[in-house]
Amino acid sequence: MPPLPPQPPARPWIGVYFSCCRAYARLYRTVDGTAYAGHCPRCARPARVKIGEGGTSGRFFTVG
Repeated sequence: MPPLPPQPPARPWIGVYFSCCRAYARLYRTVDGTAYAGHCPRCARPARVKIGEGGTSGRFFTVG
């Protein structure tokens, strides 16, 4: 059996709870690496979390 092709590295993400629709989703890091971006899976409300120095080690957040 031939070897499997190499897999691309996993994209970093954070977990977000959208309180507008009581739904969870992942926000993935943008290509330029300056933020995590995504939207509510039910109502499409956009969310963007900037990445900066002195940030947090938290991986799960709530969006209003």
